[in-house]
Amino acid sequence: MSDELVHATFLATFPPILSSIKIHGMGEGMRVQLEIPESEMHEAVKLLQWRGMVIRVTVEPDCKTVGNSNGLETRTERKSEWQTT
Repeated sequence: MSDELVHATFLATFPPILSSIKIHGMGEGMRVQLEIPESEMHEAVKLLQWRGMVIRVTVEPDCKTVGNSNGLETRTERKSEWQTT
């Protein structure tokens, strides 16, 4: 397999919905949803090849970016995304 088929690297965020991370009871595990902007689709589409396969997942935060409804936007400092009105 070529290296291109062996891994996919892309930026993503958790969607701003309560069900983006679900923890199931009775030892059933966890379900995670990701929001992937169109600018990252060329890499993320590789995931379609691996449906039905066990995959190894490594996640690390990218402190230089923040997600918004229009995709990923660069920022220079880390701030809380929580806002009070």
